[in-house]
Amino acid sequence: MKKSPLVAVLASLLLAPLPAATWAQGINTDERPGSAKSTRNIGAGNSVTQRTPDPIVVEQDYEPAPAIWLLEDEDTKIYMFGTIHVLPEGFRWRNETFDNVVSEVDELVVETSDADGEGAMAAFTAKMIADTLTRTPTSQRLSPEAGEKWLKIAELTDLPVDYFDGLPPLFAMFGAGISMLEGQGSQHEYGVESVLEAEFAAAGKPIGSIEDSLEVMTALLAIDEQLLLDLLEKDLAEWDGSSIETLMVDDAVLNDEGALADPFQGEHNWAQGKTEGLEDLGFEDSPFEIELERVLLEDRNRDWSVWLEQRMDEPGSILLAVGAAHLAGDVSVQSMLSERGFEVKRIQ
Repeated sequence: MKKSPLVAVLASLLLAPLPAATWAQGINTDERPGSAKSTRNIGAGNSVTQRTPDPIVVEQDYEPAPAIWLLEDEDTKIYMFGTIHVLPEGFRWRNETFDNVVSEVDELVVETSDADGEGAMAAFTAKMIADTLTRTPTSQRLSPEAGEKWLKIAELTDLPVDYFDGLPPLFAMFGAGISMLEGQGSQHEYGVESVLEAEFAAAGKPIGSIEDSLEVMTALLAIDEQLLLDLLEKDLAEWDGSSIETLMVDDAVLNDEGALADPFQGEHNWAQGKTEGLEDLGFEDSPFEIELERVLLEDRNRDWSVWLEQRMDEPGSILLAVGAAHLAGDVSVQSMLSERGFEVKRIQ
């Protein structure tokens, strides 16, 4: 049974601006868990100390060759690379072709760089702290049975219950999704953007942003919350409460014990350049999911295609590294560029 909208919410982490997802989980993106413990800052002077997941070994019986596209003219080259925001330590996704691109380009452009995201987060955090003072906790906006299960999500994902309950429900689900991924062994510090930003900074190459993540988060908050609460009421009623996996993913990918049969199958497909299905995020045709897909995918891809068209007027070369789902499907950035008269070639 597909669980809607929670499957879509988890899958949409491929689309969510990383500052939004990590803020929702209560993580200060400046901190990197380099020891056994890390501290999550959760606003209003509160924090919780948590243990970093033990390292895991991911089997990869293939040579990585993730998809790369090229948009170019006589004096401009824009390499487009779809990313995974959080990955397990040691996961291999680079090859010689990609490394040659990194060496060639003058600049890295991501959705929102760490430096630009800091300012957005400061403004957003201030607003959220103010809002939580008057916000009715999500558990109280659901039926007693659904509200109890809602709080169970926070417990299963090791998030502070009051913090989780006080967030806008969509952002709370983003935080739970990131915690689920971390529980499987993935970390922000090993994600593609983190690795590339550190590499470009060390090389003295500029790092730019293609959007303002605060604008995206504001648009997400503008979606009618009641549309999501109505769907949560239904999904939570059907959930057995046994594990976060049985709530947030399709039953088809669970084993007999209710755990993910292969928690990194999507990452393996991506690393091998398999783009089919990346755009299929499980969105159904409910009003909430239509709005979520529009805000996270279609509107941003359209804005990015305009940015890229304007960037083509400047000479030089850049590597554009954005969530992989933005570069797949009928409303991909490439499709929108094609509508604007540009040809984008896949070179790997």
